[in-house]
Amino acid sequence: MKAKEKPLGLEEAVARIKEQICRITDTEICPLGEEDGRILAEDITASIDQPPFPRSPYDGYAIRSADSMGAGPDSPVVLDVAGEVDAGGWPEGPLAEGQAIRIMTGAPIPEGADAVIKQEDTDYGEETVRIFREMRGHENYIYPGEDYRRGDLLLEKGDYIGPVEAGIIASTGLAEVRVLRRVSAAVISTGDELMYPGEALGPGKIYDSNMYTIAAQLKAWGVAVKKMLHLPDDAGSAAKEIEALAGKTDMIVTSGGVSVGKKDIMHEVFSMLGAERIFWRVGMKPGAAVLAGRYGKTLMLALSGNPYASYVDLHMIVRPALSEFTGTNRLEMIRGTAVLMDDFDKKSPVRRFIRATAQDGRVYIDGHTGGNGDISSGRNINAMVDVPAGSDKLSAGSEVQVILI
Repeated sequence: MKAKEKPLGLEEAVARIKEQICRITDTEICPLGEEDGRILAEDITASIDQPPFPRSPYDGYAIRSADSMGAGPDSPVVLDVAGEVDAGGWPEGPLAEGQAIRIMTGAPIPEGADAVIKQEDTDYGEETVRIFREMRGHENYIYPGEDYRRGDLLLEKGDYIGPVEAGIIASTGLAEVRVLRRVSAAVISTGDELMYPGEALGPGKIYDSNMYTIAAQLKAWGVAVKKMLHLPDDAGSAAKEIEALAGKTDMIVTSGGVSVGKKDIMHEVFSMLGAERIFWRVGMKPGAAVLAGRYGKTLMLALSGNPYASYVDLHMIVRPALSEFTGTNRLEMIRGTAVLMDDFDKKSPVRRFIRATAQDGRVYIDGHTGGNGDISSGRNINAMVDVPAGSDKLSAGSEVQVILI
C-alpha cells in the first residue's frame, strides 16, 4: 500500500512542511563573541560616531595642506616635526603653521591638520621632514562618522549575524545582544548494522556515518544539536526514545528505516506515537524515501539511510525547514545555469540531483558520480546539477540548472 502512494513534487513537499512549522519567537541574551550564526531579535542603532574622531588611514605625517604648496620630487618642502601620535594615543595640541606631526595608521589627526602625507612621499625625517608632493585639503583624511553616525540603524531585527555583522556590533561597544534562540534538534540513525566509531567492527556491521554528517551540517547551519544516537531496528524502542526527545527539541532528524523493507521501522514508529504524517516520498532521485510528520510541536523528518541520498534530503528538505523556523532566507540556495563539462550517461525519468563542482560558469561531475551509498565521492562538492524529470542523457557542453550548496 505504501509503495502505491504517489510521491510529492519537491516544492509541494517543502510547502507542506512549512505549513506545520511554528516560528521561533523565544529570545535570549547572547554575550559578544558567541553571537556569530545567530538571528538578531532587536535593532542595532549606533550609539557613537564611527570613527569617533578624524583619523589617519596611513603611516605618515599630519600636515596643513597649505604648507605643502610647491612641493615636488626636486623641490621638497621642509616642515618641523612637532611630535608623534600613535593609534590609541591623542595629540598634545593643535598643529601650527610650518609644522608636521608623525602619525600612525588609525591615530587621531590633530587639530589644525587637514591632510596626511604618506611616509613614502617624505624622507622619513624625525626633527624635520622633507615632503615631495603637494597635498589637497582633506586628502588621506578620515572624517568622524565616515563609517556611520550616532543614531544610524546598523542592523535590523531578523538579520543573520555573520562575521561582518559581529564586527559591526562590536564596533558600537555592545557587550551583548538579544537574539532568537537556536533551532534545537536531535539526530538519530537507525539500523542493526550500525556501530559507533571507536567500537570494534563486527561481522556484517558498518560504522555510522550519517549521524555525524547530519549533525555536522545542522551545526554549520546554526542548529543546537541536543542529542545524537543510533537505534536498532526495533520500532518500540525507537518510539520510546523519540517520545522522550520530542518535547525537548524543535525537530528530530532520523536516517534509515523509511523505505518498504522488513526493517523499515519509521512508518510503524509514527503510527505508535500517533504522529501526524505530512507526507511520505518525494519525486526526486536520490532521497525519494522521506517520511515527514509532526509529533506534538516537534517536526519529524525521517531521511533516507543512504549517505548521499540523506545529504540531498538535508539540503532540499531540512534546509528550507530551518529557514521557516527562524523566518529568514539566509539558508536559501543560489540557483543558476552553467555549462556541463562532462557527459552524464543516465536518463532521468524522475527529477535527479547530481553532485558536482561549479566554477566560473562551468560545472563538473566527473569524480562525483558514485552510488547513493557512497560518501567519499561527495567530498569537495559545492553544487548539485538539478536535472528535470523526463530528461535524456546529458552531454558535455549543454547548459544545465545548478544549485550552489
